[in-house]
Amino acid sequence: MKRTAKTKALVVSAIAAILGQTAVCLAGPTETSSKEVAAPPPPPPTSFFRANEFDIGAFATYAKGTANDLDLGIGEHGWGGGIDAAYFPWLYAGFRFQGAAISISRADQTAGIVTGDAVLRYPLDLVAPNLHLAPYAFGGVGGLLGGLDGFNHHGNLRTDSRVLGNVGGGLEYRVTPHIGLFGEAGYNFVDGPDNNILQVNWGARFAF
Repeated sequence: MKRTAKTKALVVSAIAAILGQTAVCLAGPTETSSKEVAAPPPPPPTSFFRANEFDIGAFATYAKGTANDLDLGIGEHGWGGGIDAAYFPWLYAGFRFQGAAISISRADQTAGIVTGDAVLRYPLDLVAPNLHLAPYAFGGVGGLLGGLDGFNHHGNLRTDSRVLGNVGGGLEYRVTPHIGLFGEAGYNFVDGPDNNILQVNWGARFAF
């Protein structure tokens, strides 16, 4: 009897093993997930222009009087140079102060043009990573210092200072995140239309 029970147990175990193997075969191979792990998105391009940036610039300037009366404003034209300082609390906008000294063509003297401007810019390297160029626009108020004001009763040219408003635009190219080259043109609306001035500046800026 003991041998018969043991034989039955062996038969039952064999049948169970065969049935288990058959179920695995009928079920087919184990499926693997077809989903792939998505690659992380690339980091945003790094601009050579930054928020919280302080800039100092130096430039040469050419100014041309736009009135027919050459005895007002800066006369026919003038050459000179100047400096500017700007702060950009935001990447796209900031403020600057600019001053230039110009040799007046009609008199042996120098006039000054000073302005305080709001500046809007758009760094193109945000969309084209290798193009470190930023077009910008500016506008503000200031003054023409020591400009021509016609002749006095002795027949000598007078000088005077006048309030002005100005608008313009330019391009700045960053060679490195801290060194840039720029060119810009602005129009100065001086108190009295016969004093208006077209001014072109070109030079270098240093960003910190």
